[in-house]
Amino acid sequence: MICLFALLIVVAGLSAADQLQLEMPVSLAARVIAGPTWDGAITLEPKDTFSVKVTVEAGLRAGAWERGARVLWGSVPPETLSVEQFLPLPPELGPVQQASFWHKLVRTVAWVSRNVRLAEDDRGPQDAASVLRRKVGRCSGRANLAVALLRQMGVPARVVHGLFLRSDGAVWHRWGEAWLGQAGWRPFDPGVSVGVVGVRYLPVVGADEGLSLQGVRVVSVAEGEFTYLPRIQGLRVPLSLPTFLSAWGGKGL
Repeated sequence: MICLFALLIVVAGLSAADQLQLEMPVSLAARVIAGPTWDGAITLEPKDTFSVKVTVEAGLRAGAWERGARVLWGSVPPETLSVEQFLPLPPELGPVQQASFWHKLVRTVAWVSRNVRLAEDDRGPQDAASVLRRKVGRCSGRANLAVALLRQMGVPARVVHGLFLRSDGAVWHRWGEAWLGQAGWRPFDPGVSVGVVGVRYLPVVGADEGLSLQGVRVVSVAEGEFTYLPRIQGLRVPLSLPTFLSAWGGKGL
């Protein structure tokens, strides 16, 4: 408990939000979902005739969770609860059926992170049922599985398409979002984080791995706040989450 409060003090003392700046061709920038995000905002600014400057900001210290509720995704679309195929629920997830949405989200993402191996060269089908059966998948497959399991347990969830910005450039990536009531849509990425993602995540409309990423260049990145977030079973979590300490008790949202 002392270590947790020490982390709270350290992170709360950070003064600047995390920020990533990049440049990309106008054609690709037109697909970027600009505006408020989970914990900050994405802004676009013309650089010249051919390129656009994109800035991703996120404030992840205490209070960010409450600010995240302003994300402009609207109400819960019916399709985010649609179950295309019922899956054999892993035994570890059975006991959380009556738990809070947050509890279900943490346990589900943690289960997928531990039990489904990430293999970006996997050529097998990436639908939820196939990935669950093979216990291996790309980022898209792991996101698909987590979303499918959450929906089956009554949690609205959806896959997010976009880019992950590495220091040496961008790659296509898939992660997810889950609806947590008053907290709105909260992101997760199996193997990385739950309830929060860093500034390296850029949502893109109509993302397609066939689109060229030539000309995408990371200019600068500062992500000290994300680095200082604590972890639950290896997954970074938002410090200001009201139900943080009750995640294992099924209380809260």
